[in-house]
Amino acid sequence: MKRSTYVLDDLDMAIMASLQRGIKIIDRPYSEIAEQLSLSQEEILYRIRTLQTNGIIRRYGAAVSPSKMGFKANGMVVCKVPRSRVPYVGKTLSRLNDVTHCYERKTVPKIWSYNLFFMIHSSTRRSAEEVVAALMKKLSITKYEILFSVKELKKTSIPLQQESD
Repeated sequence: MKRSTYVLDDLDMAIMASLQRGIKIIDRPYSEIAEQLSLSQEEILYRIRTLQTNGIIRRYGAAVSPSKMGFKANGMVVCKVPRSRVPYVGKTLSRLNDVTHCYERKTVPKIWSYNLFFMIHSSTRRSAEEVVAALMKKLSITKYEILFSVKELKKTSIPLQQESD
């Protein structure tokens, strides 16, 4: 990605903070942000496109609660993958609908040898275990564990601005 020389101003920060708080599912979702900032919706959209063009905003995404969607078994799968196979295995896993948050981590000799992590969400532990076992067999990975979530404690992004009192 091209390094941006774009300089953020207070309005850009306010727009990004508003986007981060969430967009309502309505006909004109940016009109509310525009009204809050005393701008037109067109100006908001222009600034958002400029932020995207300059690599400041890379993507939009929905933050969902797996448990509210019926996924009761949420597991972090940790795998030991030979370094030379990490790109292939990581790309293969990241393309699957069942997999989220796929990434490589450093290992700690004699303490933690797992170097590839990904999340899987399922309705039951058994179904999650079956899906993971099939994936691991297909990818010829023999060393892995599933660390199931016990409780969701926090799911937020780092705030861009402090909320005013």
